[in-house]
Amino acid sequence: LDESLLAACEPAAVTVGQVLQRGQNAAFITEGDPLLYSTFMHLRVALAEHFPEAPVEVIPGVSSVTAAAARALFPLAGMDERVGVIPATYDPDMLARMLDTCDTVVLLKVSGVLDRVLDILEARGLLPHTVFVERCGTPDERVVRDLKSLRGQRVSYFSLLLVRNHQRS
Repeated sequence: LDESLLAACEPAAVTVGQVLQRGQNAAFITEGDPLLYSTFMHLRVALAEHFPEAPVEVIPGVSSVTAAAARALFPLAGMDERVGVIPATYDPDMLARMLDTCDTVVLLKVSGVLDRVLDILEARGLLPHTVFVERCGTPDERVVRDLKSLRGQRVSYFSLLLVRNHQRS
């Protein structure tokens, strides 16, 4: 876990813990699933450190991965296929390894590295097999299949790429 995010969650964890100690309920609302690349995980660790007896119930959400796949009618996996999910901010070597071993790769957090990732996917001939989804489930949702049209665009933090690695199929 990210130490700076963990430290930033400390005050919230203390506040939540105090609420729970008074016998009240508290909720942490998140977009997507609270246990998949969510700030909730940092809050949970900080809460456990300060209030180990605090009862916690996690209600699963619909992750951006599955929501985007549904919106784009993009099959994530079938039978014995492999799916990899990573933040796009990983180094290019990690992305290459994922593309070498997975039938589908989902790249989260593409906003700051979109052009670089598009270059990698284009070099592998994967752009025609990739879908960009931005702000899934909101009124500003956008699904783009012409990935070249995205070059140079500023995109939302809430965007991802679904890559079908036809070379593995």
